[in-house]
Amino acid sequence: MRRREMRRPVGRVAVVLAALVLAGCSGGGGGGGGGGTAEADAPPLVIHAVDAGTFQEDFNPYHLEGVNFGTSGMIHETLMYFNKLKPGEITPWLALDHKWSNKGKSVTFTLRQNVKWSDGQPFTADDVAFTFQMLKKYPQLNRNALEIEEAEALAPDKVRVDFGNTSYAKLFNIAGNSPIVPKHVWEKEKDPSTFTNPKPVGTGPYTLSKFSAQLYELVKNPSYWQPGKPEVPVLRFPAYTANALQTALQQGEVDWAGAFVPDIEKIYVQGKPEQNKFFFPPEGVVTLLPNLTNPVLAKPEVRAAMSLAIDRDKIVRVAERGYTKVAHPTGVPMPGGEAYIPPEYRALSYKMDIEKAKELLKGVDPAQLKFTLLVPSPFTDWVNAAQLIREDLAKIGITVETRGVAFQDWVSKVGKGNYDLSIRATAAGPTPYFQMRSMLFGGLAEPVGEAATGNYQRWKDAETDKLIDAYAATEDETEQQEATQGLGKIMVEKMPTLPLFYSPSWAQYRTNKYVGWPSEQDPYAMPSPYTSPDAAVVLLHLKPAGK
Repeated sequence: MRRREMRRPVGRVAVVLAALVLAGCSGGGGGGGGGGTAEADAPPLVIHAVDAGTFQEDFNPYHLEGVNFGTSGMIHETLMYFNKLKPGEITPWLALDHKWSNKGKSVTFTLRQNVKWSDGQPFTADDVAFTFQMLKKYPQLNRNALEIEEAEALAPDKVRVDFGNTSYAKLFNIAGNSPIVPKHVWEKEKDPSTFTNPKPVGTGPYTLSKFSAQLYELVKNPSYWQPGKPEVPVLRFPAYTANALQTALQQGEVDWAGAFVPDIEKIYVQGKPEQNKFFFPPEGVVTLLPNLTNPVLAKPEVRAAMSLAIDRDKIVRVAERGYTKVAHPTGVPMPGGEAYIPPEYRALSYKMDIEKAKELLKGVDPAQLKFTLLVPSPFTDWVNAAQLIREDLAKIGITVETRGVAFQDWVSKVGKGNYDLSIRATAAGPTPYFQMRSMLFGGLAEPVGEAATGNYQRWKDAETDKLIDAYAATEDETEQQEATQGLGKIMVEKMPTLPLFYSPSWAQYRTNKYVGWPSEQDPYAMPSPYTSPDAAVVLLHLKPAGK
């Protein structure tokens, strides 16, 4: 799938209403979402978002470990929606507009009126101010590393957030990736960082109706602010392991899944291409993460040798079944991201060179070249990629033990830096800068033992941070592109992490119950059920089949 060219910077992007505004989106109206569609016409939707044998009762949208999918987007909404498949396209959500002041250090949002929380309380600027004040007070919840100075409600429908540095480029992090929580519920918690939010109250299109370790359900919010939406009344999330999911897909038990399927035509499509569809647009980049707190992996020559030894073409062909492409060495999506790549590196591609790799390792004690490569065992494509990497690195004298662990164990270990090597995806953003920032920003590099929200390899480099700050300090598109090009040079020349291939947004969906899914022809949102808040946007587009 071609990634559309990324041209307009977030700071002065045009707000496009026509393409994404859903029915009722531009109106205020509270209350209008209640019943009316018969269950026979609008059956439940069965969703698989992650391989999990059991679920934890956690609906805190700022938790990284254990939080259930649907918490962000379906229950807790953001101020704006950014379509990463159409960079530059932003839809007003809980906020109708925004205005910068103080040279980009303050932003004021005008909020949608007549929105209610699912418990009937009114949504106001106090809730937004409280959310950002909470992120400032509890840094462990501030997953975007926003430099929040203050947040103040100016009127019931206006709120200003102040930052320590110029933050034009962080609008996506501020408004598109910070779910709003209700003050009247969360202010009662002594420590919201440990709050699991078992009875979530949100402004979103769904509310939690039942929960168990094997199944949870979300039901239509009858007072949702978009009249008549959603048209899918019930969402069911059963706990499936990878093997069980393959069977469920074959038997038609799952309506919407986000999984790697090794033989998708046989296991899933089954001769019904008009009903059993899939869409795998790129959603970021998958890299080999070296833990840079390991003194051996911190050596640039070791990382360079690894990169020269890895056969990425084979990984894409064998482990990924050709569903994606080898990443550009900068990690920037190509084609489409040319303006963000240093001109001297635009034609660059990976080439294996075993002899050169061995030469680079001559000064390293062979006894130190032994590492464990940690991968989530449910991700069978990554497990296979890890085996191929192990075989490749053995050719240059690096011993790798591959170790598969449960998904949540992997999230915890990588997040806290308790690993040697791992494979992990970094999500895309409105421009390549956001992906780069997530991978490289020193402010995200937590000490080992503390959970990070990005920069899991713990890269710390003054030049990198200077470029990241330079992008955020300007609204000039050319200057932003130049800053990102500088980050691309760092990726190529210093190799803080090793890009492997572009990360597909895995999505299998059936059209026998509902239609209106995103596609290559209509890419209004990332199609995966595990992508937030896109999954909620998808659900708001769906209509019963035949209606």
